[in-house]
Amino acid sequence: MPRKSDPPQAQQPTAEPQSGRTKPRGIRKRKWTELQPTIAHLYEDINERLTHALEVTEMGLQETFELAINTYCDALKPLIPAEMPENADLKMPRDPFQPPPGTPRDRPTAPPAVVRLRRNTRARLVAACHQENMGGKAVINDAIEAYLDELGLEH
Repeated sequence: MPRKSDPPQAQQPTAEPQSGRTKPRGIRKRKWTELQPTIAHLYEDINERLTHALEVTEMGLQETFELAINTYCDALKPLIPAEMPENADLKMPRDPFQPPPGTPRDRPTAPPAVVRLRRNTRARLVAACHQENMGGKAVINDAIEAYLDELGLEH
């Protein structure tokens, strides 16, 4: 005979869904997860110009980087393909002519920023680095500076 202080028997949990829903919800991959994080070390003067350009054009940072890098790659000779293959290299190369640590810098660098680039843009950026025999920092700065010049935006 059960005592009054004993808790009531709990129902055993089942593996069945509790609601009338029989199919799981469709899971969609988020778009931003398909983007490639890219660290940008811009020179302070270019960073100031870029900040001004973002205010004037009302474009976002990612959109500006995408346009700048793709415009830069479109101008290179030999041409970098507009659509890179699926297995294209995405690893950003370092500057092959980087001075040894402790060497004073001729141009101060702003704090690094992370920009999420489309996979194709990142692959084109890496291809431009290899083609120009430069590191990612140099190519990104050149691309942003050329794009700002093209827009005619000074600070």
